[in-house]
Amino acid sequence: MANEFMLNGGKEKMAGKKGTSKTTNKTSKAQENVQEQKANMVGIEAKIDRLIDREGSNLKAVASATIGGAFAVHGIRISDSQKGLFVSMPSTSYTDRHGNTQYNDTFHPITAEAREELIGKVKEAYEQALEESQNEEVAEEETEGMDEEPPQIGPTM
Repeated sequence: MANEFMLNGGKEKMAGKKGTSKTTNKTSKAQENVQEQKANMVGIEAKIDRLIDREGSNLKAVASATIGGAFAVHGIRISDSQKGLFVSMPSTSYTDRHGNTQYNDTFHPITAEAREELIGKVKEAYEQALEESQNEEVAEEETEGMDEEPPQIGPTM
């Protein structure tokens, strides 16, 4: 048992003689955690459920995301702010004891990497949906002009 590791309060100790312990390097442990989290990252897919074009509203779209093909998150909001597009997670609101409205996320990524990936996928889906919507509007305008009868050339009887 002299060379076995025991976990003690989040620190590894080398079991052996009494009074001797060896604490692992915290930075290498943090690096291992980051590498493990990157290896464990699962695929995230995002889709826009609804584009919103309401005058005076900063809300631009509502999205959903699928994580690893196993979890679905609905109610992700995309808003336009002074700093650009802002993605907010689904949340619930309540009034605190001072009468102020408070919000709690019902879902949120835990790591910065997961947050960046989710927000990136949602913004990418929004840009794609916006482009498709604009292309549909252009196609509709072009077909509207085709519904009209072409002008006739020459005398009419």
